[in-house]
Amino acid sequence: MNKTVIKNASLNGKICNIECENGIITSINNDKGVCGYDADGKTIIPGLIEVHAHGCNGMDTLDGNFEPMCDFLARNGTTTWLPTTMTTDTETLIAVTHKKTDFPGTHIAGFHLEGPYISPKYKGAQNEAHIKAPSYEEFTRFNNVKMITIAPEQPGSMDFIRRITAEGVVASIGHSDANYDTSIEAMNAGVACLTHTFNRMPPLHHRDPGPIAAASEKGIWAQVITDGIHVHKSMILSALKMFGKDRLTLISDAIRPAGLPEGTVSESGGIPVVVRDGAVYLEGTDTLAGSGATLWKCVKYCVSIGISFEDAVTMATKTPAKMLGLNKGEIREGFDADLLIVNDKMEIEDVFVSGMRYE
Repeated sequence: MNKTVIKNASLNGKICNIECENGIITSINNDKGVCGYDADGKTIIPGLIEVHAHGCNGMDTLDGNFEPMCDFLARNGTTTWLPTTMTTDTETLIAVTHKKTDFPGTHIAGFHLEGPYISPKYKGAQNEAHIKAPSYEEFTRFNNVKMITIAPEQPGSMDFIRRITAEGVVASIGHSDANYDTSIEAMNAGVACLTHTFNRMPPLHHRDPGPIAAASEKGIWAQVITDGIHVHKSMILSALKMFGKDRLTLISDAIRPAGLPEGTVSESGGIPVVVRDGAVYLEGTDTLAGSGATLWKCVKYCVSIGISFEDAVTMATKTPAKMLGLNKGEIREGFDADLLIVNDKMEIEDVFVSGMRYE
């Protein structure tokens, strides 16, 4: 039996002990004289849950080498992750989704396929050569898919959405030119999320409201990149008002060069990219290819623009956990013991994965 006690932790402003056994929180108490890891009054929060990140520290999901990425992410506060693919050829996606994913560090809860069933018009940094209409037969060849980004205006999308969501896959509208009516039809068919809201989709318009207004009306989940570059702070605050902390999910949309020095030239999905001004751009252009942020940096940016620390943490923990149906994201008895110790400067001092201190 693996048992851990974290004592003198500040949980919601109150000092307590957190007891964990076999990766599960078993008790939250105020017992005196307990032995264990001493949080010394520092704040304890759930480990972060990243539903949309392509890579980090020079590595990419499509490489299929998850062990070093799980280590990097865990050390930066992300304890659960959906490795997110780019639009590429079918055989590569099949190979990647069948790779080993059980490593120390960050839990991999399944894959997020961002494409290939998207719109050429809003492809962004995706490879148009591999964009196609959805195929359920092809989809069955992939493994361990938890979320898929789709453009529902593509032929055959509605039946595809109904079939995959019946199997527990989260369908998300993104890289799409869907209008309001198509978006509503897709949500009625089972779409439950927007992929990086505001980015690579039609904007809000008072006579042509598009997928964003449809998502707000239907009360589905929405992702938003909060690296401080992809989305203006006013739009982040507006999204919070539209969706609320229980429906808005923070994402980094980090790609391969995230964590690497300024000026680093790399590639993402086979397309050359460069780190510039804290973000990642298609080389030689001003087109954003993804972010260079960790999810913890995204949480801190939210706090810097006036969102409460509690709400920012909720949107990176409890909310994505609910969306994915995971027993994570909350510090309560019976929940997974993925935990972060945070000091008063909003620095992560320690990480616990499945109740064990990660070193």
